[in-house]
Amino acid sequence: MSKQRDTRQQLILAAERLFAERGIEGVSLREINLAAKQRNTSAAHYHFGSKEALVEAIFELRRTEIGRRRDELLDRLESEGRSNDLRALAEVLVRPLAPELQTGEEGSRYLEFLAHLFLMSPEKVGEILRRHQAAEGRWSALAIKALPGIPRSLVGTRLFLMARHVVTSLAVYHRRGLETDELSLETYLSDMIDAVAGYLGAPASASTLALAKVRDERYAAEQASGVAARGDGGG
Repeated sequence: MSKQRDTRQQLILAAERLFAERGIEGVSLREINLAAKQRNTSAAHYHFGSKEALVEAIFELRRTEIGRRRDELLDRLESEGRSNDLRALAEVLVRPLAPELQTGEEGSRYLEFLAHLFLMSPEKVGEILRRHQAAEGRWSALAIKALPGIPRSLVGTRLFLMARHVVTSLAVYHRRGLETDELSLETYLSDMIDAVAGYLGAPASASTLALAKVRDERYAAEQASGVAARGDGGG
């Protein structure tokens, strides 16, 4: 059993490194086997079955510690009565990922992996987050409450775009090799938190609200039409 766990871990880490370097679509299970130094050429398929399952496994490996950091910040924010403070909420989004910059290549590889996932497979990010509604879902619920003047559909888009911005910005920062300078890193993080808070809290223009209303009404009509068609078919 221990040997199986070791093999799984080696495959997960090899997949994370290759996905970070080349993206998920640019890597095969065979290449992951070779990178993990597995003599059994079907090891990755045996343990995971697909690249999608490996993506989930990488996320599971890393999210426990990151989720713990986010929960600690959320606990403090709520205990201090600052759950409507947009800058505090922005900090909860940014800070839990920042230590990954200072944990060597492994941590930075995870940021690169996430950046590829956000940019190339946003629908996959959505699927994963819907299945893991722990600290991420808790943060999103507070952010939605803190923006009562903005339609929920627009808030959802903002939250996704900001999460992607934070991940890709941290990955770019790592590539520039600046994370060893503590003051530079802290300045960068503080400015990013300011920018995220500003974006989240920016009022929606009359034009955007009008467009969002038309879009939401069209979507509701399409959904109702689909339900009606299924109902007729089932009669």
